[in-house]
Amino acid sequence: MSLAEFAPVAHLLAALGVMASLFFLAWETRRTRKQTELTNWRELLETLVLYKGLTNDPEFADLVERGHADYRALSPADQRRFGLYLEQGIHVYGNFVKHNDSLPTKLAGLEDAVTNYLIEMLTTPGGAVWWAQNRPLGRFMPSTYRMIDDCIARGPQKTDPSG
Repeated sequence: MSLAEFAPVAHLLAALGVMASLFFLAWETRRTRKQTELTNWRELLETLVLYKGLTNDPEFADLVERGHADYRALSPADQRRFGLYLEQGIHVYGNFVKHNDSLPTKLAGLEDAVTNYLIEMLTTPGGAVWWAQNRPLGRFMPSTYRMIDDCIARGPQKTDPSG
């Protein structure tokens, strides 16, 4: 066999090698993306657990309860603590929505649960007063205001408790 006879076979093998490399690269990219999504979700859920866990401190839980009942009755220092707690909740919610919107299949049940928690925080008597007073201050991005206003306007999301 001459070298010219091996050329088509060599071209075919080279093409198969390129195709195999591209397939492997696509597979590895997909695997890395999925791992990154899982890491992001784990970190986000840990943030949510830590945020909710702040009320495990009885003194802080009392402040949160008093703030939700009557924000105006709080001392200025307690209004700041309660307000920062609500701001932190808004940031946690915003991060959740951003990550959930980036997924091919949204986590609807979990998004409903987080949305309901945010609605509950901002529609209590004290939470609503805090939002009305602080909304005009410009502490959030415009898209965050739209997201929160839409969330409050929608009201609680109904979920099937069986799953």
